[in-house]
Amino acid sequence: MSTAVLVDSTAQLSVEQRAEFDAALGGLFRVVDLSVEVGEELRRDSDWTPAELCSAMRGGARVQTSLPSPEDFSAALRAVAEAGAADAIVLTLPAVLSGTHGSAASAAAEHPELTVHLVDSRTTSAGLAGAVAVAVAGLAAGLQAAAVAGEVEDWCSAETRTFFIPEDLEYLRRGGRIGRAASLLGRALSITPVLGLREGAVVPLARVRTTARAEDRLVALVAESCAEYRERSADAVIEIVVLHPEATLGEAGDGTRRVHAALTAADIPGEVHVRTAVLSTVITAHVGPGALGVAVQTRP
Repeated sequence: MSTAVLVDSTAQLSVEQRAEFDAALGGLFRVVDLSVEVGEELRRDSDWTPAELCSAMRGGARVQTSLPSPEDFSAALRAVAEAGAADAIVLTLPAVLSGTHGSAASAAAEHPELTVHLVDSRTTSAGLAGAVAVAVAGLAAGLQAAAVAGEVEDWCSAETRTFFIPEDLEYLRRGGRIGRAASLLGRALSITPVLGLREGAVVPLARVRTTARAEDRLVALVAESCAEYRERSADAVIEIVVLHPEATLGEAGDGTRRVHAALTAADIPGEVHVRTAVLSTVITAHVGPGALGVAVQTRP
């Protein structure tokens, strides 16, 4: 029996990652796009460039995001079933942030020919990409689809964390994705918050007076997470991903480069890999240009 893996586009997988996962799954890997509307122009998440979206947002353009329809997921499920899949693991960004999970659930009900295991990852971006890697590794190890879905849920709960510093809270407010961090809005002029994802919701983790202190706190949170992972598993391979909306690290803000340099130079025991990644345009539409994020997680 073959198992397919589907993921939504906020994982922001590179061309190389998509090809690697698809090859490992024998052609049974699919990405389902969300969409971004800038002004009157609607495109799939992957069809906007970072430069186009950041420029439009800084210019004051109206930007909205749209979730995939159940038919979008249904088309992907139909395709993998026709390609020989008997099971499908579907990974989505948090249900508390998007109706994407609900669309996937509606589509799954329309495909009795497949056993669909739907996983709310409670994360996104590099965390969601990491969840795909965990699923693919579990299947490669010969585990059944249900067991792999359970492993992915456990990993998402305990082995990945995301922290970020928005340049401006206004973008999160407009999109309604600010969650328990909404209390920060009234004090936005006097603080720089460090936010995180907890059970899929945006929550405040620190409130400091300057951007430099926020960056220091973010680096400390990453180091603390690494120490916890290492305590649970001495030989864990840890990945730190510095996330930014711009196309390259060079185009990102000074703060992003400072944090990247600090994490690269940090004295974190064991095998640690630091890299950078670009946010999907859907995520950028909510956190805004100039945002700085870091995902820290174990590798499967």
